[in-house]
Amino acid sequence: MLLKRGIRASSWLAVILVSVGLCGCAKPPSPPMVEQPPAPQAAAGISLPPQGSEAPKLPPPKLEEVQAAVKRIFKDAVVIDAGRTPNFLAGDFNGDLSQDLAVVLKPAPGKLSELNQEFPNWLAREPIKELLLPKSKILAQPIAARTSSSPAAGQTVRFEQGDVMLAIIHGSGPKGWRDPEATQTHLLRDVVGTDMKTLPFKTAAQAYKGIKPFPDIYGDLIQQTLIGQSGFLHFTGGVYGWYDPKNYRPQTTAMPRHAGMSAMNAKPKPGSPNSAGTQR
Repeated sequence: MLLKRGIRASSWLAVILVSVGLCGCAKPPSPPMVEQPPAPQAAAGISLPPQGSEAPKLPPPKLEEVQAAVKRIFKDAVVIDAGRTPNFLAGDFNGDLSQDLAVVLKPAPGKLSELNQEFPNWLAREPIKELLLPKSKILAQPIAARTSSSPAAGQTVRFEQGDVMLAIIHGSGPKGWRDPEATQTHLLRDVVGTDMKTLPFKTAAQAYKGIKPFPDIYGDLIQQTLIGQSGFLHFTGGVYGWYDPKNYRPQTTAMPRHAGMSAMNAKPKPGSPNSAGTQR
C-alpha cells in the first residue's frame, strides 16, 4: 500500500515538473498593438516627394566641370557661349531629386553636320516656336511627333551656325550631372534671354501667386526674360516648355511622369481648392 502511494506521489511530482518546464519555455506575451498615427497628407491637388527626401546638396558648378560635361554629351560639336552671363545654371529641373545642369551653347565652327545628325544623343526642341505656332498648324502635326522623346523618332530641328542653344543635362543619382552616366540631355533653340537664373521649386508658388493660367510644375524653374516677357522654362513631364502669362496655353494632353517627381498645380480632385499659382 505504501509502495502504491509512493508511486502516485512520484507521478504527480513528474507532472508538476513538466508543466513548470513548459511554462518556462513559452514565449512572453506580445505587447499590445499600438495604432500608428496617419502619414502626413499632401495638400489638396499636390503630389509631394517622399517624406524627408531632397536633392543632395552639391557645390556650385565650376567651369572646367561644365566643359567636361558638355564634351561628354556633344563631343566637339558645340562650345560654351562665353558672351553670356551667366552661361550655366544648376538645379533639379525635372524634379527627380538629382541635380541637373543648364548651359548656354553655340555650334562649334565647322561642326554643324555633327550637331544635325539624324539620331543624336540629345532631344532637340524649339519651345518658343511650338508655343507661338498658329493653332491650326499645331493641330495638323501628329501629337507623337511633337511630344515623343524617343531617339528613334529622329532629329527634326536643323541647327544653324548662328544659333544660341540651351542644353539641359539631367543628373543621375547623388552625383547629379557630374556622374559619367548622366547623358540624358535636352537641347533647346531660341530660349536664351536675359536675367537667367534658377528659381527653386519651393519658392515658385509664392513668386507666381495669383497668376492665371499657370502650368503644372515638376521641378526647379529657369527664370528669365524672353520674347519681351518675364517667364520661365519648365519641365512638362516629358519635354521642356516656355511659360509666360501672355503667351501660355494650357496643355490638352497629359504628359508622362516618372518616379520621384513632385508636381505643383496637379489636377485637383473634385471639390478641392483650385487657386492657380499656389500649391494646391
